[in-house]
Amino acid sequence: MKMKKRMKVAIVGGGPAGIGVALGLVRRGIESIALIERNDKIGGIPALYRRKPGGVPTFIRWSRGGRIVFGEDYANGLRAKLSKTDVEVWLETQVLKIVPEEMSLNVVNPSMGNTIIKADSIILACGSREKTIAERGWIMGARLPRVFFTRQIIHWIDRHSVLPLHNPVIIGSDLIAYAAAAKLRAAGSSEPIIIDNCRRPKSPFLARQYFRRWSRPSYRGIIREPIEIIGYGSESAVKLPNDEIIRCDGVVLSGELIPNSELALVGGLEVETPSRTPVVRRDYQFSRPGWFVAGNILGGFHGAEWCFFNGLKVAKSVAKYLSQS
Repeated sequence: MKMKKRMKVAIVGGGPAGIGVALGLVRRGIESIALIERNDKIGGIPALYRRKPGGVPTFIRWSRGGRIVFGEDYANGLRAKLSKTDVEVWLETQVLKIVPEEMSLNVVNPSMGNTIIKADSIILACGSREKTIAERGWIMGARLPRVFFTRQIIHWIDRHSVLPLHNPVIIGSDLIAYAAAAKLRAAGSSEPIIIDNCRRPKSPFLARQYFRRWSRPSYRGIIREPIEIIGYGSESAVKLPNDEIIRCDGVVLSGELIPNSELALVGGLEVETPSRTPVVRRDYQFSRPGWFVAGNILGGFHGAEWCFFNGLKVAKSVAKYLSQS
């Protein structure tokens, strides 16, 4: 038998955006808030970037004069703020289904089992993920064992102090890619090669200059031509359109984010295809009343600080909705 729980507000996603929504609602006097996170701690992507000697700080605190900090420190600051509130934090909780017309979530976690949460308002702050080979559309070849996403690389380097790649190729050229190159280089890899389907890197010039302290990757811009990821025994390689083969011991698919909007899509909320971007009003609300979105699920690439302050803005819209309903 499923347990039932009644809350005023339920927030799906415990990253900077979800925490921003929760804190914004608390500041407006709203009680009975559940923050739902599938991992064993809140903080989102920043929590993966640990402080360590020789490490690379990559998160900008615009609210602190542009100070650059380690993700772990940024996440700890958010946790400290949230710990002073009565927000219920549900860790290791997976959302199985949403039912928009019933304003409910079906979730499961180790302590409470299968539970139905009903709320007056529900916010999806599920973030985004990096596109797969197939979703990028300009990369051929299979997903070989030594093809990684940035999150996996950071997991090994920052959490376990293990360098999974010594001679890497990075596909993608935005800020995430250059941060990954710096992380790999600082951990002891050779200088990465960055490949993307544009003439110049997508990462802003100043960001690239910042990461030159750790890494100065070679850039290969491919225009309107596919590349191919191939395998050589236990190694990998990337074949360029001019038939040049770049041998490596692993490939990192970095950046080029897509919203984690699967819950909304399957639940029947309006989502654009193929971008997977939720269709929302100016106040961050779906066409179905009471359902809101916050953070990188809105599409595009935004840093942790932007997501947090966006969460505060969404909280203002949610509070307005609750006062009128």
